[in-house]
Amino acid sequence: VLLWRIPVGEAWSAFAVVGRFAVTQEQQGEDETVVCYDLLTGKEKWCHKDKARYQNPLAGIGPRATPTVSGNRVYTFGATGVLNCLDLETGEKIWSRDAVTEIGAEIQEWGMTSSPLILDDKVIVSLGGRDDQSLMAYNKDTGAVIWGGGSKPAGNSSPSFTTLAEVNQILIFNRRQVASHDPISGQLLWDYPWTGGTQHVAQPVLIPGDQLFVSTGYGTGCELIQINKSDQGEFTATRIWKSPRLKAKFANVVLKDGYIYGLDDGVLVCLNLENGQRNWKRGRYGHGQLILVNDLLLIQTELGDVVLVDASPNEHNERARIPALNSHTWNSPAFAAPYLLVRNDKEAACYELAVKKVN
Repeated sequence: VLLWRIPVGEAWSAFAVVGRFAVTQEQQGEDETVVCYDLLTGKEKWCHKDKARYQNPLAGIGPRATPTVSGNRVYTFGATGVLNCLDLETGEKIWSRDAVTEIGAEIQEWGMTSSPLILDDKVIVSLGGRDDQSLMAYNKDTGAVIWGGGSKPAGNSSPSFTTLAEVNQILIFNRRQVASHDPISGQLLWDYPWTGGTQHVAQPVLIPGDQLFVSTGYGTGCELIQINKSDQGEFTATRIWKSPRLKAKFANVVLKDGYIYGLDDGVLVCLNLENGQRNWKRGRYGHGQLILVNDLLLIQTELGDVVLVDASPNEHNERARIPALNSHTWNSPAFAAPYLLVRNDKEAACYELAVKKVN
């Protein structure tokens, strides 16, 4: 059931949803904005504006990262590198930093894309600066610098917190490496060279047994990587297998019961994690996005349709399809059951989905 449909400013950001607050980022003229809508009505609650504009003939216009909500705060990272902390209720600015300019980093070819990671007292973003300023942590309450680590140029993924070899760490997919940082100091724990492709976007996926699945488009493919720690505390990252059968251009992949599902240059595939072999490849959905909801893959196609497909290694089975949006769509969907929020660079819509009740 369609609840509402509204025009929005250009951007490839998605929605972050907490309660009835649905927050996204948009370009409105010369202003890069953070806009909060009412989840059930689509009416604007507030709008924060920064004088900033990103535009690229291939990449399009506007911000690309998705806001992060923590408690009563909203953290956003703009396409030109503006890092904001806003009040969730009102949109009032608590603090702001022109983070990329401050460290002398370069704005990426497709704009800055890192969604902020909130961890303890820190907000962490990928800036790509040199001299231990590739990954930066700021105090989430004041914006003061806490640490910096690494020196590689930024990719287009976001930092994520995980535990590997019984050690807490922050993962980031940089332009030329997969890297891990200590959450307390920012020190580089280990890195794994990744030279293929031109854009590194899809999030690395944690696999049981201290393994990581990583994939890139542009003809590169995917790898399963084993992370080990020696008795002396030194980490090693080694390849288990490599395959050309899943080239995730910029859509994240998902793990379900020992199988990886993702868009291989726009076609849905199922890979066996044990050996990287392909179980099936069906469904031309384009360079859209997908999320896992229980046993279903919820796919937002590049043309705007929303499709439900069984997350099954046996066969490709498309269960349902609705024409949710009407044009080019690269944004990720957001599912806050039973509400599905979808958007692109022209419009946003909210659908109420039928959800089966389990006693």
